[in-house]
Amino acid sequence: MIIIPGPASRELGEKIAVELGVEAHPVEHRIFPDGESYIRFTTPVEGKTVVIVQTTTPKQDVKLIQLYLMVGTAKDLGAEKVICVVPYLAYSRQDTRFLDGEAISLNLVIKLLEKAGADELVVIDVHNRESLDKIQKLVNIRMVNLSAIPLLAEYLIEYGYDGAYSLSPDKGAIHLAEAAASVLGGGFGFFEKKRNRRTGEIEMTVKDMDIKGKNAVVFDDIISSGGTMAKAIEGLKEQGAVKVAAACTHGLFTKGANRRIQEADVDLIIATDTVETSFSCVSVAPLIAGYLKKT
Repeated sequence: MIIIPGPASRELGEKIAVELGVEAHPVEHRIFPDGESYIRFTTPVEGKTVVIVQTTTPKQDVKLIQLYLMVGTAKDLGAEKVICVVPYLAYSRQDTRFLDGEAISLNLVIKLLEKAGADELVVIDVHNRESLDKIQKLVNIRMVNLSAIPLLAEYLIEYGYDGAYSLSPDKGAIHLAEAAASVLGGGFGFFEKKRNRRTGEIEMTVKDMDIKGKNAVVFDDIISSGGTMAKAIEGLKEQGAVKVAAACTHGLFTKGANRRIQEADVDLIIATDTVETSFSCVSVAPLIAGYLKKT
């Protein structure tokens, strides 16, 4: 097995290699003046299982093209099997046609991976688990969704959140809160969240909860603008929660997100290194390496 860290995940790829006790072979890459990507493998891959590690955070389109180039190159050079480890999978939120005429972006992203020659796709806490099940029926690429939520919960114990109440942003993500509660104890629940069919915007209602005098953690797969998370934290504090933490697998933290969450009186913000930010307290390298050891 050869670990090939892509341009977007060199550090994480090297951590995975260390966990596996093998050497990482980052690709050589550069961006041409016109914006095109150059990719060159630095080790022979013929007849071997190649693990390409490439997250697809902003700039998503550039990183996806780099991923496709690496997959295609590995197959061109004779790799026996290509496993794509894509910790954060771009376009995963556009997994259905919410409004007439919309592109179902996630389907095409995965179909292009298959066409490039990928044999397996490993992601972390994809936005909608059911969407992968649907796409799996349309492609011949094996898809695996791992969860970093237990790792986040274990980290929170060190900060006094043992026994905290775990919450997800909506009923569809209740499995996140349930997974966290199995580590933290303290029970779990969810917020009421729905999509405005006219505008496509998300609206959330913080219902009454028995949270007074308790600690709570809001778990989400992605924090992007921070609006949903901020509203959840404000609601919990208004209902008497003592400490409230915001935890996510993929911390995109687009412009203004940090401020929104902090102004909501959050006590702690944590995320994993699927996206490298100042809040990346938990590494998914052991999680990924553990899975790869079984393949």
